[in-house]
Amino acid sequence: MGGSPLQAWRRLSGSLVRGLRSIQPYGPREVRARLLEDVSRGNPRTAAVHAAAADIAAWTRLLPNDASREHRLGLAASRLPSVVFWHRQGLSAEIIGGRLTPFGERCYGDRAIDAACGMIAALLNDDDHGHWQR
Repeated sequence: MGGSPLQAWRRLSGSLVRGLRSIQPYGPREVRARLLEDVSRGNPRTAAVHAAAADIAAWTRLLPNDASREHRLGLAASRLPSVVFWHRQGLSAEIIGGRLTPFGERCYGDRAIDAACGMIAALLNDDDHGHWQR
């Protein structure tokens, strides 16, 4: 065992700091990027994002009541699970926007992807029971 109490304290505080750094909250941008990564690479954060995205009922429950209003997401609000699927398949925001509305544009696809990724991130960050690994 050896070592002074000061050395033991330094080891303990160092491991605490490393542990706290590993519990960084998920952000929508990270979720968006990790949805495009292959889960078989073994990254636990990527695996957690994919698992949370697959739990559609959990993250769509976080959708605000007025999400389908045009100043929010409009018609895309009811199609967010499809948006996540299309994004995961590698479709561009422009193509996704076109699938959502007849005159869909890239900004419409981006807004829908961002909304879905924001809810998935919120689900991951609000994990009181350790359901999602970090």
